[in-house]
Amino acid sequence: MASSRDVFGSVRSLTIDLDGTLVDTVLDLHQACNAMLAELELPDRSVEEISRFIGRGTNTLVRRCLTDEATGAAPSEELFEQGLTAYLKHYTRINGKHAKVYPGVKEGLAALQAAGYPMAVVTNKPVKFTLPLLEATGLAPYFKAVIGGDSTPHKKPAPDPIICACVEMDVSLIHNAHVGDSGNDIQAAQAAGCAAVGVTYGYAEGYPIQKEDCAALVSSLDELARLLPSKAN
Repeated sequence: MASSRDVFGSVRSLTIDLDGTLVDTVLDLHQACNAMLAELELPDRSVEEISRFIGRGTNTLVRRCLTDEATGAAPSEELFEQGLTAYLKHYTRINGKHAKVYPGVKEGLAALQAAGYPMAVVTNKPVKFTLPLLEATGLAPYFKAVIGGDSTPHKKPAPDPIICACVEMDVSLIHNAHVGDSGNDIQAAQAAGCAAVGVTYGYAEGYPIQKEDCAALVSSLDELARLLPSKAN
């Protein structure tokens, strides 16, 4: 396997996951999910449960919340639709209220931008929630493109969103690195033919990324910025 130094030497652009990589949004999601469950007269979920449910988009988050804890039975389509409507209503109100940018993210993004790396957000969160969150956290100016879970026919771990982001940035997939906190991101990067970079924090659906699963594993975006050479003229 190529060393991380070799991998970083070929990188010309970055696509970066949102929830669990750029921003800690679990308290927003927890509050919205429990408001949905209360409306449906169902038991609350813990923060730990919600953190494991994050990663594969809004529909999966809602389905996981509505899955019967005792039997593992999936919700009926009627219950899912009711839950989704309620969740979207509550999350629209809550989005960004408790979200916090992870340590080293703003410093890392500023350094990467100054070093000449075009960057895009690639998330499974719908665009209508992603854009306001990026604005609220002050991260929007760092990105040339924003690809959400509804921007392409298939979400991560399919490669479609990363491919779409690279097309919008007018960069080469083989010189792009995708950064994320879960196996979902690693699979999407590998399917797209990109270098996969994992972070040691985040949600990871309860299964933290291992060093052997990706080209590199970093503890912060600030660390990633220090590892990548400057491309600025």
